[in-house]
Amino acid sequence: MNLKTIFKRLILTDIALSILIVVSAFYESEQVINFNDNYFLMSDTMGLIFLVILIVYLVNYYFLYNFKKIGKQIFVILFLISIILLLLTGSSAIDAKDYILDGLSWTLNGAILVFLYFTPIKKEFEK
Repeated sequence: MNLKTIFKRLILTDIALSILIVVSAFYESEQVINFNDNYFLMSDTMGLIFLVILIVYLVNYYFLYNFKKIGKQIFVILFLISIILLLLTGSSAIDAKDYILDGLSWTLNGAILVFLYFTPIKKEFEK
């Protein structure tokens, strides 16, 4: 199987996983909801910022899927912004299934970064 096909499947898997993470957020256990209500204070502004980042991620997946040069640059910037924002939000609780989905998402993002910078796929973005 060639690298372009694998890379495109990684992108599609990450999109599906992102959608699954958003949907699973609506099915948290009562304990997690109670904990987050008491200890995790997220403002409406921060929620809006996360929504905008999610939308930009989805647009960026289109750029990556079609090997647009700007997609490579935007992905790295979004990856770093996501890390910084998660550090700024503080502690929160999540269910085990959400924890697994989040870990898979970070793993896929790491795999995409490896493909973008350390495989022959990087040449596809220079055309």
